[in-house]
Amino acid sequence: MPDGDEVLPGPFDTEPLGLGRLLSEGFSPAVPGDEVVRRCERWLVGVLDEADVALGASDVEIASLLATEGWSVAQVVGGWVRRAARPVARELVAPGVTRVG
Repeated sequence: MPDGDEVLPGPFDTEPLGLGRLLSEGFSPAVPGDEVVRRCERWLVGVLDEADVALGASDVEIASLLATEGWSVAQVVGGWVRRAARPVARELVAPGVTRVG
C-alpha cells in the first residue's frame, strides 16, 4: 500500500476521497471489500501510531469499528489526529498576546 502521506488531513468541507483511492489501489473487482476494511483499519492504527498514541486492545477494536463505517469516516478521524499532532507555531507579539499560525 502506498504511503499514507498521500491522504490529506483536512479540514474537510466535502466528503474526503483520498483514503478510498489509496485503499483501493491494486484491487480488481473480484477482491472482497473485507480487504479494503482491513487496509483502512491498518491505515488508521498507523496514523495513531505516528502520533505516538498508545493503543490498547480496546482502542484497536474501536479503530476497526471505525474502519467498517467507511474510509471517509476513518480519513476524517485520522485527519483530526494528524492535525492535532502537528506542532503549532506561536509568536509572542506583545505582553500577554500570542499569535498562532
